[in-house]
Amino acid sequence: MRWTTEEQTAIREHAAVLGISTQEYVRQCATSRALDWQRERDAFREMARQRGTSVEQFLERGMLTDDTA
Repeated sequence: MRWTTEEQTAIREHAAVLGISTQEYVRQCATSRALDWQRERDAFREMARQRGTSVEQFLERGMLTDDTA
């Protein structure tokens, strides 16, 4: 993986502020994003299951509305 000079600088600077290595910073960020994605995916699957539909149908435009009020 290659980053632009600006990306490298931003990563290095933010890692320094956090007091961690750039390698640890990248590891933590990648892990956080992957776990967030998994939680979101699982939540959508559960919501679709509760409504008796597929995730694809559930995510169609207009399906994500709050009708509990």
